[in-house]
Amino acid sequence: MCEFAYYNSDRLLCKITKDNCLYSKYCDRQHKYIHRDGVENCYMAIDEKRKDIPNGAYYVRFVKKGYAYIELGDKIVKVKDTIGVNNYVYVFENNGEYEISLSPFKHEETTPTKKRATRKKT
Repeated sequence: MCEFAYYNSDRLLCKITKDNCLYSKYCDRQHKYIHRDGVENCYMAIDEKRKDIPNGAYYVRFVKKGYAYIELGDKIVKVKDTIGVNNYVYVFENNGEYEISLSPFKHEETTPTKKRATRKKT
């Protein structure tokens, strides 16, 4: 069930719009409104979740079969979920491979190595 939906008598309402849930339908067997398929794609819920994302983090569309599908700009990247992803993660790209974390990565600054002076051959 959507985290923004709640029942008011027999109706399934949305906390965001304060109106009927767009992804609800009436069930004759249960005699109440229930969620339709595709509720995870509700654009209002997705926009509401995106508001809570801190700077530098990326939105996780969904997690399926042990993989997190992360929105990186205009593309979606499939990354093995090893940390139990929530709504957002921090992503670090290293040679085309992605690492994810629930906290920001601390980049180690490398000190430039000093070049040994060489003499020119004459």
